[in-house]
Amino acid sequence: MASLNNLKKRINGVKSINQITAAMELVAATKMRKAQEAALASRFYAFDALEILGNLTDYFSKTGMNSGESFFKRKVEKTLILIITSDKGLVGSFNGSIFKKVDKFLKANAADFKEGKFPFLTVGQKGTDYVKRLGVAPLNHFSNYGDIVDIDEIGELAEILGRGYQNKSWDRIVSFSMNFTSALSQEVVERQILPFEAAQIRKTIEEVIPNTGRYSELKEGITRKRANGTLDYIMEPSPLVILDDLLPHLLKIQVYHLMLEANASEHSSRRMTMKNASDNAKELTNELTLAYNKSRQEMITRELGELTGTVAAMSENV
Repeated sequence: MASLNNLKKRINGVKSINQITAAMELVAATKMRKAQEAALASRFYAFDALEILGNLTDYFSKTGMNSGESFFKRKVEKTLILIITSDKGLVGSFNGSIFKKVDKFLKANAADFKEGKFPFLTVGQKGTDYVKRLGVAPLNHFSNYGDIVDIDEIGELAEILGRGYQNKSWDRIVSFSMNFTSALSQEVVERQILPFEAAQIRKTIEEVIPNTGRYSELKEGITRKRANGTLDYIMEPSPLVILDDLLPHLLKIQVYHLMLEANASEHSSRRMTMKNASDNAKELTNELTLAYNKSRQEMITRELGELTGTVAAMSENV
């Protein structure tokens, strides 16, 4: 049986940890609500932007119109891997799930990875550390993106992605990040950001729109639109001018939406992790308190027995 002093120290230690995790849970819950609101508020705009992008991609691919500044498909020599993770830990399986998805992708393309055809760009310190463990230095990395709510904050990231594609530094961009489903559920998604392909964009829309709850009714609308065929656009001043001006903006919206979904997922995961830690601390405190009381009762019983024996021995000697 552990000594009373040791048990008391353990109880106090666990209570202190419980206070910390409870405080972190409250902070994460506050950030989670803000991130959720931002992510959900952006979804309708993101859905429409992706739908327009898909229709434009169809239009330009069918008409053969293109320009040197466009983001359409070409022969793939290098694929940029964009990994979006958290800067800090204590987020449960949030980062680990993303790394498993990337590992699976790299394993399926092991030959290209060995030949250096997969440059990396990371958002979040954990992703940077992961890439370095692979023996590769990321081309660029960003941190402190965990509380983004303004689209201008990801301007530099979107510009690097678009400029690198236009300069043919890479011919495809694939992102790995978390998509927010609910406060209790997030899922890892692999998405092709560039080049713009109608089929990939439609797939992204299907992944983003939830099956139940808010915005789930949009699935029916998209199915109906597909049945009616691609929209016919009237473009002014000219299709190519619109192409070079609108597509970078739609790319920026895609990246912005990715970041909002990742932030909402991160804060939700951290809140649940801290809640579980607090619950475990409370349970452990109860167990240690029970052990402390039991040990204390045994000690009192033993002392009473010794005292009674002493009194009985003194009575016999009188």
